[in-house]
Amino acid sequence: MKACLLLLLAACATAPARQGAGPMFVQGGAGSLRVSDGGSGGIAVVFHHGLGSDWTCWQGQLDHLRQTRRAVALDARGHGESDRAKEYSIEALADDLDRVVTQLGIEKFWLVGHSFAGTVVSAYSGKHPEKLAGVIYVDAVGDASDTPADVKEYFRKSDAGITPEKLQEAYGKMLGPKAKPQTRERIPAAAARLDLPAFATLRSEMGDFRGAQAAVRFTGLKYAIDAEGNESPLAAYRLQGMVKRIVIKDAGWSRRWRSGPRKPGKRPSPARAGSGRSPASTPRTFPATSPAR
Repeated sequence: MKACLLLLLAACATAPARQGAGPMFVQGGAGSLRVSDGGSGGIAVVFHHGLGSDWTCWQGQLDHLRQTRRAVALDARGHGESDRAKEYSIEALADDLDRVVTQLGIEKFWLVGHSFAGTVVSAYSGKHPEKLAGVIYVDAVGDASDTPADVKEYFRKSDAGITPEKLQEAYGKMLGPKAKPQTRERIPAAAARLDLPAFATLRSEMGDFRGAQAAVRFTGLKYAIDAEGNESPLAAYRLQGMVKRIVIKDAGWSRRWRSGPRKPGKRPSPARAGSGRSPASTPRTFPATSPAR
């Protein structure tokens, strides 16, 4: 299976070589976006982090892939070292992504998204299917639009009053028991750089975004990689046209999907759904099992 996927990647190599490149800034739709770009050969792989994270969560994957191909990761608007914005929406994040790949001269690529970024992957693939060799959803959101209205309203009210202290507490609770020490350090640090309006607005949008409707417009290769135990009805692996789902056992990833959506009376954590910053906790697992290796 891996050999076939490698051939697919090599066959559609279009990205120009970029040797020795490091972190940089490119112009997004609402300011500068931090980008890490490096490697050459093969088709490019572009990574998008989850809500409250930043590009460094993909450091292990970037280091691995850049030995054989070009790999790019970015900080979304309002995250990491990217500029804050007046507008936050899934569509805006997808448009920012397109500006990044256009300015970097990437014509065809694999798109990888973690957690909340599953919505960005679906939005982008629906708008620009011709630019994608394939998509990979990592423990990602698929379609949460059918979540009951009272649950959505509960989260909207809760998120509207979020403070830096509450956000730190929420992200701390989100971690699973197998999370590595470095992950427990990185998550609070990344969350501290998040623009609070981005958290509330994007989580609210996630509940209304019709991911299945957007994703179905892309008829190319779709893969899902999930931590064991992620059987949420909102998960991306349930999207139509998924070629293969890979389940990782004993992964030190977050537990945000373990119980699925909860009723308001169950006191769900403000960071339970669609956030998280976990790929870095298992830097060798994803490259070893993904089509991008």
